[in-house]
Amino acid sequence: MKPIVQSGTRPSAPDASSLDFASGGGEMGAALRAFDWASTPLGPLASWPQSLRTAASMMLNARHPMYVAWGPDLLLLYNDGYRQILGAKAADPHRVLGQPFCQVWREIWDQVGPMLDATLRGESLWIEDGAFTLNRNGFPEQVYASFSTSPIRGESGAITGVLCVCSETTDKVRSQRERDAALAELATHVEKLQIATDSAELGMFDYQLDSSILTCSVRTRRQFGLPIDGEMSGAMLAAALHPDDRGRVLEEIRAVLASAQEERYRCEYRTVDAGGRTRWIVTRGRVIRDDAGRPLRLIGTTLDVTERRQVEARLRLLDAIGEATRVATESETIMAHSTRLLGEYLGVTRVAYADLEPDNDRFTIRHDWHVDGAISTVGVYSLDLFGSRATSSMRLGHTLLIDDVDRELAPGDGLEMFNQIGIKAIVCCPLVRQGRLVAMMAVHQQQPRNWSPDEVALVEAAVDRCWAHIERVRSTEALREADRRKSEFLATLAHELRNPLAPIRNALELLRLGAGKPALMDKLRATMERQVAHMVHLINDLLDIARISSGKVVLKIERVDLQSVIASAVETSMPLIEASGHRLALDLPGGPLWMEGDAVRLSQVLSNLLSNAAKYTPHSGGIGIGVTAGDATAVIRVTDTGIGLAQESLESVFEMFVQAPHSIGISKGGLGIGLSLVRHLVMLHGGAVSASSPGPGLGSTFTIRLPLADAAQEEALAGLKDAGTTGGAAAGTVRPLRVLVADDNMDAADTLASLLRAKGHEVRVAYDGEAAVRAGADFLPDLAFLDIGMPRMDGCQAARALRLLPGLDKLRLAALTGWGAREDRARTGDAGFDHHLLKPAAPEQVDAVLAAARPPD
Repeated sequence: MKPIVQSGTRPSAPDASSLDFASGGGEMGAALRAFDWASTPLGPLASWPQSLRTAASMMLNARHPMYVAWGPDLLLLYNDGYRQILGAKAADPHRVLGQPFCQVWREIWDQVGPMLDATLRGESLWIEDGAFTLNRNGFPEQVYASFSTSPIRGESGAITGVLCVCSETTDKVRSQRERDAALAELATHVEKLQIATDSAELGMFDYQLDSSILTCSVRTRRQFGLPIDGEMSGAMLAAALHPDDRGRVLEEIRAVLASAQEERYRCEYRTVDAGGRTRWIVTRGRVIRDDAGRPLRLIGTTLDVTERRQVEARLRLLDAIGEATRVATESETIMAHSTRLLGEYLGVTRVAYADLEPDNDRFTIRHDWHVDGAISTVGVYSLDLFGSRATSSMRLGHTLLIDDVDRELAPGDGLEMFNQIGIKAIVCCPLVRQGRLVAMMAVHQQQPRNWSPDEVALVEAAVDRCWAHIERVRSTEALREADRRKSEFLATLAHELRNPLAPIRNALELLRLGAGKPALMDKLRATMERQVAHMVHLINDLLDIARISSGKVVLKIERVDLQSVIASAVETSMPLIEASGHRLALDLPGGPLWMEGDAVRLSQVLSNLLSNAAKYTPHSGGIGIGVTAGDATAVIRVTDTGIGLAQESLESVFEMFVQAPHSIGISKGGLGIGLSLVRHLVMLHGGAVSASSPGPGLGSTFTIRLPLADAAQEEALAGLKDAGTTGGAAAGTVRPLRVLVADDNMDAADTLASLLRAKGHEVRVAYDGEAAVRAGADFLPDLAFLDIGMPRMDGCQAARALRLLPGLDKLRLAALTGWGAREDRARTGDAGFDHHLLKPAAPEQVDAVLAAARPPD
């Protein structure tokens, strides 16, 4: 048997708190919560779909016999009322609860199976006084039952189960047959008949048409809202009918009486009592005629089906909400449909939908539906303004239920706020996800109102259903936004990489045309160095983001003085600051600020913020760095007088590929990843970064908070610094070397070879791995620069082969690659490389490898 709901690890005993939708529910509610559902195809209670949870909750809280048959196997759930129908079968819940319907009622499956199958195809059925032979008490017995079936739709809209409202009418049918056999003795058996009908919750009436004498049972009188004693008349019954149903019902009765062929009739209608309460009643009756066919008496039964109609109406409402919101593409549309449908159904003043802000205090009412004349409550509020009762209920995930604000709330504890927005009664259902309050749906009434449990359950189901669709739409919107940002980023990347290529290409052409002009050569060389450095910076930022996103970035944690980190960042950023004519102001403590961190990465964080300040500040602006220190935290503020930020951008600027929308005209380039990189690096150091701004055109402030080393460690470091010694010998002159250069990029190989020859070294060049090994055997180099991604034999394979050649036991190997993650360095180390250089290798890095290849003179 395939499980209806997949589950993970199954607990030995269910968690009763997980069945939040089946609170109450009588004996069967308790049995349902205590049952070991993990051992059934339905799986643990917490994994049940919302549609099953809603149907089960409504069923358990109903007094009328009801059951739910769920899934393709029609697994059975039932309430207290249905246990009487099960008889002795209900003694052992494990033999019935959660079992396939065909096993529980195998003796009548050939009758009931086609009915349930029709309902699963979308057909609602009403069966009156159906005859069945049940073996429920150890022996076959003939019983009769009336029942209606309704399809239950799941979250996808497909029908996933059946809800059945039923009533055993065995006594009623038998009584009816007895009355048919002995109509003459009907008057003497009225009392017995009333007892029988009471057991089936049926009322009874007998209307003698010739004398207009009407006899009604107490139950029928109550169903019509009439006195339980005293004389009755047909006019009194007619007056109790709902005005919208009265004309139809009376016309149907007249038609039955006028037709000589019609003896039985059925009618469903509403009654209204003196207090305005409405009930749904089903009347079944029979016309007694004389030998000439003239009607003499109208006798019948009445059944209160209000609860069944309410359940069906609630299911229809939830289905209507699902249908109206399933195709919606905007969250506002979902809120509008859901609040309107719920408000019109409940007949309330207002229905509001709100999202909780990240601070878990403020909430924003995004949309509300309200009747004409009521004010809208759309806006931002503090949860604390509504008093301690509202605050505690919401944050704990409990529904707030107030029937009368003035009677239940004290002054100063939310009373004033509720009255200010015209609320005298409220049902507010919170939605908690992963332990956090995320949304609320509130139903408001301008007058006090006694909310029924069914109404509260309906609001709770509606907010759950509404949120599911809102999450779907918002996820789709987030994906679209991410796709848009990605497209913008790719376009920006192409632009930023092309920018430095133009001056490099122009400089190359000028080099060709301007040979022999030293001043021009120096200027062009400086231009090309700047542009190459810019491209390297862009690519390094991309690599850093990729490493952080994949969790591969490794910090080199050491004791560092924050003062030296700031000095390094300022030194890196000063060319851009000075080129823009900005003033830089420093406000730093007098002594060192020790912390544990990666000095290079921290310097990168501050230089990114300084570079951003320089780029987004108009010429001759002001930039500042201020540092304050508490007991355990250093606070660094980078301020500028630039273009500023709108309030809605203060958080989004730290997201990937985001740039302020008004920055295009002033920005000097960038990929929109700098601030995202800043936030990730600060978080890796255990800190936090935030942005603030008075508004567009009014400058910005970026604040970083970093943990400091404790005082004992600072003292030890300060003492070590005072007692420190200088060391290291000056490097001597490196003797010329035999150098092998191998790279499938011929330009890269040839330019590096030319650089090495200019430094006085003897160089051999190869353009693939196999050629490099052959050249090594003949050339016997002291040092080899090997590209890793070469054809025919990659750099690691070539390195291993060179190590095996005779005469190359002292060969130094340097890897040249664009891959610099920890596992990439480990791979080249395993292949025998002594150095790992990232392309493009800086001249000072090449010099360091040359110096290490042979001891100095």
